[in-house]
Amino acid sequence: MSFGGKKFRSRRQQLAYEASLAGRYQKLMKKNPFLYFGVPFCGMIVLGSYWLAGFTEVKYEREDRRINEMNEEDLLKIKKNQRKFDIKDEYYRLQGLAEEDWEPIRVTRLEGESENVWDTSPKS
Repeated sequence: MSFGGKKFRSRRQQLAYEASLAGRYQKLMKKNPFLYFGVPFCGMIVLGSYWLAGFTEVKYEREDRRINEMNEEDLLKIKKNQRKFDIKDEYYRLQGLAEEDWEPIRVTRLEGESENVWDTSPKS
């Protein structure tokens, strides 16, 4: 049975509870809660972060190892497949794009849509 969050115990049950480890801990925690709850809690968080750091380190080391395992043959294949780069050749190649056959075509406008043409001729 519960009264306001406190468990009802007979006198004999209460003395047995106070003699138990949980009862002694609760009595100490009522006197100084930070020392008996806050410090162990913060300590567990700090120790847990150090303990978990090992797992994350293994994860990132494995990924680095997988990336760095490229052997010399793979590097030679990559070097072979690369196109020689010359800035002058690239410049002239890009200039040649303008020589392709294409013609600007004006898009037909819908009815009532503005032509967006400014008349620069003098008005008479």
